[in-house]
Amino acid sequence: MFTIKGYAKSVIGGREGNQDSFLIWPERNLFAVADGVGGGLKGDVASQMSVAGLKALHEKSVELRPVFEAIQNSVLEESIRTLGDALMGSTLTAALVDGDKLYVCHVGDSRCYLWRGGNINCLTTDHEIFDDNIGGPVLASYMGLPPEVHALTIQEESEILQAGDRLLLCSDGLYKQITEDRLMDVIHSLRIEPEKLVDVLVNEASQVNHSDNVTMIWVTID
Repeated sequence: MFTIKGYAKSVIGGREGNQDSFLIWPERNLFAVADGVGGGLKGDVASQMSVAGLKALHEKSVELRPVFEAIQNSVLEESIRTLGDALMGSTLTAALVDGDKLYVCHVGDSRCYLWRGGNINCLTTDHEIFDDNIGGPVLASYMGLPPEVHALTIQEESEILQAGDRLLLCSDGLYKQITEDRLMDVIHSLRIEPEKLVDVLVNEASQVNHSDNVTMIWVTID
């Protein structure tokens, strides 16, 4: 039987408010990060609804996918009810440890990484498409996305875990604002000090110019 612990930090960075939310639920070994969609309204509400809905609904379902589908409907309905249109949304990336198995469910461009034996592997795919109008990538899947605009894409992954594995869940404010080389350096040097590891990475990422919100969860599996 594994001993599983989660450590998290979320900071505002250079933004006016923090639209990220996270969940650490030790009783279920469930961890999640949600990031309010930039450019939309009430992203903080959408991300809070996403993690709160995950906890509330997972008590009634052992599967993550139907929970994600229900959250999608709730966020979309709330957006239409309060804003009169589909103008708010959030990413949602969740990791569930059940025995020696890891189940990942993911929508958007937050990420889940598996660190094992000195190597790190991103288990999730960023749900982005290139938009010619803005000349760059835009989210193609997120909680609150109107189905007539784009069908919701839900990624599901599973892994057999080993003692010594580590999970890293984060909003894009971490991986877009700190290099993977630096990420690996900090993990290597602070892997036996998880609270300090999280503190260092989140603080460094938040110091870049015009920083986004930064949220990270580090999960130890021993």
